[in-house]
Order: sequence, then structure tokens, then C-alpha cells
Amino acid sequence: MALGLSAVLAIGVGVATSRLVAGAQEPPRLRTVPAQTLSRAGITVAAANQPPYCEIERGAAERGWTSSGMAGCAISRMEAQSALLPVFQGHVTESVLARVNGPATSNIGSGRLVWMVVISSSLLVLPTNACGPPVASGPACAAGRMGPASTQAVVFVDATNGQVLTTVPVPASAVPSPMPGGRRGA
Repeated sequence: MALGLSAVLAIGVGVATSRLVAGAQEPPRLRTVPAQTLSRAGITVAAANQPPYCEIERGAAERGWTSSGMAGCAISRMEAQSALLPVFQGHVTESVLARVNGPATSNIGSGRLVWMVVISSSLLVLPTNACGPPVASGPACAAGRMGPASTQAVVFVDATNGQVLTTVPVPASAVPSPMPGGRRGA
């Protein structure tokens, strides 16, 4: 029992320490998405440090002793990107691990550890979980709305379990255009 309490205490101290350190770091930035895209969606981004025990947790998960993300550590970038395969047709442009806050309608919540995965798709309309206005005598969500037309989106994947939380389309007019020398504009 004392060993169990010691483990819980160590995990708690590790999580608290990583959040304090993360608060002092620069938030990660998506190179291929204008910053106003996330702010318009009501999403704020902060740095996400991993506690030191996460390497041990990843090793245990690789050996099948435990599940990835079990101790509050992030799943790998590859696992996060794999979560998108059944839903999105296209390719991943970039992925960033972050701690984010989002509006209640986004399924993100407050201080959630997520992978922000930018996808480019040839689809003209990206999937959405938004609802159209309800009918007075109908259900709360009368019909799913078509998503905004875009060829790029930021997909938020829960970094502890790989669940796709929400998608924020990048308006076609906001996608940075390539600059000479292979760099993208901001």
C-alpha cells in the first residue's frame, strides 16, 4: 500500500511540475496555419511538457505491459496521425503537441493535452460535427450541416487516447501562400 501511495504522489508531483514548467515556455505554433484561425475558433494554445516518467510509460506500452497515455502521457505523433486515417483522406502537413483550451462546443475543454494535426485534403468540404438549427417540433440537432469549404484543417486529437475531438477548417483565403525559396508566409 505504501508503494502505491508513493507512486501516486510521484505522479502528482510530476504532473504539477510539468504544468508549471510548461506555463513558462513559449506555446507551440503551427507553421502552416495562421494564428488567427485558432483564436477565431476560441482556442488558446500553451506548451505541453511531458513528465520525466513518460519515457518509462512509453516503453511499458511498447512492450504491451500498459496502454499508451495511461499515466497522462501523450501518445506518439504516429499514433495521433493514425487516428485520422479512417476519417480524413489527404496527408498530414504538420503535428504539434500542445495543451489547449477551447469553447464548450468544441469537445476540447480546458487544459487538455492534444496533438494538433494539420491535414491537407483534396476534399472541397471537410467533415464537421456541427448541427443545423433545430425544427420547433424536431430533435435538438435537426440535421448535420455541411462543413466549410477548405482544403486544409487542424484536427485536435486527444493526446492520451487518440480520440478525434474536433476539426477547425482553415479558410481557403487564410492558407499561407508559398514564398520564394520554399518558405510559407505567415
